[in-house]
Amino acid sequence: MKFTTIIIALASATYAMAGNCDRGLSYCGRSLLHVGKYAPQIEEAVQKAGTNPAHMLDTLFYCVGGKNGDIEVIKDCGSGRCADSGSGKSDICLPTSRIHLILEMEDEESFSVRKEEENAWW
Repeated sequence: MKFTTIIIALASATYAMAGNCDRGLSYCGRSLLHVGKYAPQIEEAVQKAGTNPAHMLDTLFYCVGGKNGDIEVIKDCGSGRCADSGSGKSDICLPTSRIHLILEMEDEESFSVRKEEENAWW
C-alpha cells in the first residue's frame, strides 16, 4: 500500500511541474505557448514592458522561474525574427541585417562574388 502511495505522489509531482519554462532559459512567445498555458502571462509581460503586442509570438522572454514559471520580456525581436533553438537551449532573435551576394562579371569568362550588407528595420 505504501509503494502505491509513493508512485501516486511522484506522478502528481511530475504533473505539477509540467507546463513551466526552465529557469534561466530564454523563450520566444510561440515556444512558451508550446510549454504550457502562457497566453495570459505573455500578454501581461508585453503590456508591462511596453513592447509591440502584435509581435507577442516573436518577443523573447526570460524564464525567471518560480512556482508559476514567471517570465519577463527581454526584447521584441520583430516580426518573424524569434527563433526556437531546440529543447534545453535558449531561443534567440535573428540578426537585423541581411547579406546579399552579388555576382559581378569580371570579364567575359569569370565572375566574382561581392557581399553587401543591408540593415533591415521592420
